[in-house]
Amino acid sequence: MIKNIFNWCKRHIVLFTLLSVLAIVVFGFVNIQILHMTSEPEFCQLCHPSQGFGPLAEVDSWEHSAHGEAGVSCLDCHGRPGVLGYMKAKLGGLKDTYMQLTISAEEKLEILSNPHENLVPSWHCLYCHSDEGNRQVRSNTKGPMKLVNMRMLDDVVNPSFRERKGLADIMEETFVGGTHFDHSLHIEEFELSCRDCHFGVVHNPATSTDRMNFCLTCHAEMSDDAPQTNDCNICHAAQLTMNQGAGVNGIEEIPGLMYGEAADMTCTDCHTGVTKGIYRPSASTCTSCHDEDYKEVLTEWETTTKKRIEMLKRVQVQVEAALLEADSAKRNTAEVWTLYQNGLRNLKFVRNDGTNGAHNSEYAKAILNQVEDDFTLALTKLDTIW
Repeated sequence: MIKNIFNWCKRHIVLFTLLSVLAIVVFGFVNIQILHMTSEPEFCQLCHPSQGFGPLAEVDSWEHSAHGEAGVSCLDCHGRPGVLGYMKAKLGGLKDTYMQLTISAEEKLEILSNPHENLVPSWHCLYCHSDEGNRQVRSNTKGPMKLVNMRMLDDVVNPSFRERKGLADIMEETFVGGTHFDHSLHIEEFELSCRDCHFGVVHNPATSTDRMNFCLTCHAEMSDDAPQTNDCNICHAAQLTMNQGAGVNGIEEIPGLMYGEAADMTCTDCHTGVTKGIYRPSASTCTSCHDEDYKEVLTEWETTTKKRIEMLKRVQVQVEAALLEADSAKRNTAEVWTLYQNGLRNLKFVRNDGTNGAHNSEYAKAILNQVEDDFTLALTKLDTIW
């Protein structure tokens, strides 16, 4: 039979060649689709099905994180850049699948509760969050960065990626995420890793109070040179500027109700629990100066602003996707990118304050109105330029 097959192939060499090429193409296509399917969070959720945070809830917690909102998926963090890094991650996934079928639930929880300290190393974080870190990793990565489009990670080239996402270069800029923080100082001088401060940033995030206490514990142990609890404005510049009602170009200044000499208010007049390690006030704090009805006012500010932010975040994703599609078609998008980045910067200004309008409701509303106008105009312009 084998001899007959060989003879047939010789007699129909052209047909055999075509069939062989077709078989290779089909085989490659099927395998790529399998790789795609098994790299999606929906596949990971089969073994991590819980809701909330912590072990077994890794996919659900990711969906509600800033990384999930930005489209950063599982293998963007849990796989190294490049084709070799991707394949190594996939082979590691085979081991995880085997363990899923062979170890006990208790053993699995123990492993997930105590991840390896190098699971996501600092240099991997810097690949996206630093221009120099990105350059070093790309220059040191062996093999091609990608053969086909498998994940976001392999297309990350800074500063363009970072700027498109509205991210700071954490090793160059000291205003990051709403606070003044010198990452370069802490990483290079104090030899801290990203994990030391951001452990569980996606899957088991600490509360704002936990993070604040972590900072101040270190600061208290070091010296008075490090900002302490009485130096609020040194780190919390975003909150100060929101209270001032200033800092956004094109928006009329609107000082907050509790800012300025007329109000005669300080941070600790509202943040009364600072000395006890409780940094966020509640609506009940307001009633020490206002009547009970003021609780509803504060709640309305926060609820309304939060809904606007969530809506604009969805529009932001839509505008970014439309811009990337227009760029791939070689359309003239420079003016639209400027509009989008201005809207993104202003949206982050409100988000960085972290209070959903509580510090200065009117100013936050004015900024978000401008953000909506910028995003709407960007989409309109994309329909008219070619």
